[in-house]
Amino acid sequence: MRLFIAIDVDEAVKNSLKPLLSSLRKYRGVKAVEPENVHVTLQFLGEVPESKLDSIYNKLSKITSEFSPFPVKLGSIGFFPNKSRARVVWVGVESEKLRNLANSVRKEMKKLGFKEDKEFVAHATLARIKKINYIDMIRLIEEVETFKISGEWIIRDFRLKHSKLTPKGPIYRDIHVYELGAGEEIEK
Repeated sequence: MRLFIAIDVDEAVKNSLKPLLSSLRKYRGVKAVEPENVHVTLQFLGEVPESKLDSIYNKLSKITSEFSPFPVKLGSIGFFPNKSRARVVWVGVESEKLRNLANSVRKEMKKLGFKEDKEFVAHATLARIKKINYIDMIRLIEEVETFKISGEWIIRDFRLKHSKLTPKGPIYRDIHVYELGAGEEIEK
C-alpha cells in the first residue's frame, strides 16, 4: 500500500484557497489539487507491505506525547524547483513546531528503514505543472503572485494516509489519526 504521513489543512483555510485553485485549473497542462486533498506532507513512505504497519503505528504513537496542539499560518506562494522551471505550485506553512514535528516523524521512520525522499519544506502543494507553453507559464506565475493568501489554524493531529492513484487523481484515506498531547493546552 502507498503511504504517507501528513497534516490536513483546516477546512476554512481550504475554502480560502479555492479561488486560487480554480484559477490554476484554467491552464492547460496544470493539475490543481482538489480542495479536500490539500495537506502538508511530513514524510512520504511509498509502497509499504502491510506487515510493516504495526511498527509504523508504534513509532508514530511515541511522537504524540512530545507535542501539544500548536498554531500555524499560511506563508507565501512558491514554486518547485524554482520559478523559472516551475513544476509545482505550493503555499508555505509557517511554524517552527511544524518543522520539529516533521523531524520527529522522519527520525522515527528512519529507524524502520524509510529514507527521507527530500528535505522537509513546510508547504501544501496546490498544483502540478505537467506541460505548459511559455506564454501561459508567464501568465500563470503573474496571476498566482497577485493572490493574497492568508489563513491560520491549530494543528491537533497528524495522519498516516493511504494514497490510491487513479486516472482522475489520487484518493486519500486516513489509516490512523495521531492526536497531539491529548487534552493538553495549545502551545503558542
